[in-house]
Amino acid sequence: MGSAEAVFEERPDVRDVVSWNSMLVGYARAGEIRVAEDLFDRMPVRDAVSWSSLMVGYVEKGVPEKGLRRFREMVERGVAVNEAALVTALSASAQLGLIECGRFVHATMERLGFRMTLGVGTALVDMYAKCGCIEISRRVFEDLPRRDVFAWNAMLCGLATHGLGKDALDLYRRFIDGGLRPTSVTFIGVLNACSRAGLVDEGRMHFRSMVQVYGIQPEMEHYGCIVDLLGRAGLVSEALELIEGMTIVPDPVLWGTLLGACKIHGLAELGETIGKKLIELEPAHDGHYVLLSGIYAKARKWEDVVKVRKLMTNRGTNKVPGWSLIEAHGEVHKFVAGDREHEQSPEIYERIGMIESRLAEAGYLPDTSQVLHDIGDEEKVLAVKQHSERLAIAFGLMVIEEGHPVRIVKNLRVCGDCHEFSKMVSKVFEREIIVRDGSRFHHFKEGNCSCLDYW
Repeated sequence: MGSAEAVFEERPDVRDVVSWNSMLVGYARAGEIRVAEDLFDRMPVRDAVSWSSLMVGYVEKGVPEKGLRRFREMVERGVAVNEAALVTALSASAQLGLIECGRFVHATMERLGFRMTLGVGTALVDMYAKCGCIEISRRVFEDLPRRDVFAWNAMLCGLATHGLGKDALDLYRRFIDGGLRPTSVTFIGVLNACSRAGLVDEGRMHFRSMVQVYGIQPEMEHYGCIVDLLGRAGLVSEALELIEGMTIVPDPVLWGTLLGACKIHGLAELGETIGKKLIELEPAHDGHYVLLSGIYAKARKWEDVVKVRKLMTNRGTNKVPGWSLIEAHGEVHKFVAGDREHEQSPEIYERIGMIESRLAEAGYLPDTSQVLHDIGDEEKVLAVKQHSERLAIAFGLMVIEEGHPVRIVKNLRVCGDCHEFSKMVSKVFEREIIVRDGSRFHHFKEGNCSCLDYW
């Protein structure tokens, strides 16, 4: 970029929008987003490529919300929207799980009469799936004039994330019957679908066929799916045997998946061994300490919980704070546990009190077994009551009209008690709640969850 800048500055009299865009794309690709922003602001003339290049830079830098703001600005200024801008805006909406933003992009495309290309169609399928609208995603997919392997993969992975394992496998059979050849990503979707639905035999069969029939060597993601499948099903020893027999060196994520299975099934001794191994491998990763603490807490080994927490503090590793996002009337609201910063906090906590009273009448009792501290029962109940998704649900019931689902995006896996809480709210208040957590989608309706309590 230094050499490119020297050439660019050498002849300012012959610069045009193409040379400005070249510099903009270069800085965006290099991750120098602030320099790219400054360049964009100084451009005498901007075209659709200028806007879409900056948007791509934002998304690749991990700030998709800025990319969406630029897209809205682009539309409001009447700049001709190109395919790159649409795909990038849809990708940003998908990353954030913000359906209203995604719908705005889709509506803009339809209003402008933009042709449904393969790239845009695939991005729409992916966006609706990742924003919790799996049925709309299916309709878009079925209506596509043409489908390539990327479109099929997007639909397949979307169904898997929503826990629709059998539907995903049916789609895979259609894919194969249509004469298409699966890719590495296809099998990630297939194996993930088996894992989410607990389809152990099918998962084993597809894992074998990937190698024996299609000659695709398993990568770390494939091993992760099959270890997750076996671990969730309680086949932890088989999962451990698979890891120990791998032809590639297992990464910490894979060991972390097995550690999570140890926590689910209460395997304290094996979990302790794996947890200590992970902390040695990645001493700065907060998740390993938290999982090991959870295993000790489940076994009521409070002294060991304290030791792990002290070790975490001494090494300067802090637990990633949980947050929940909810979109309402074009605005995004973010909550963290015990949040009092929201302008409607008094009303939100008042609503939570009312919700808890109604749920208690219906027989709900908080489950505090996953609170990782040796504290009194009342303090544990208070800790659970202030989880971020509860605040988001209370706010959603306040501001989202009846007949519309309350949609929430979480950065962490939903805890067992909040899962039960959400089921009860959906039953008592007759509202559908859709939660995208760090693992999958949960559709709460009439007291049930689409994951069938398997997540």
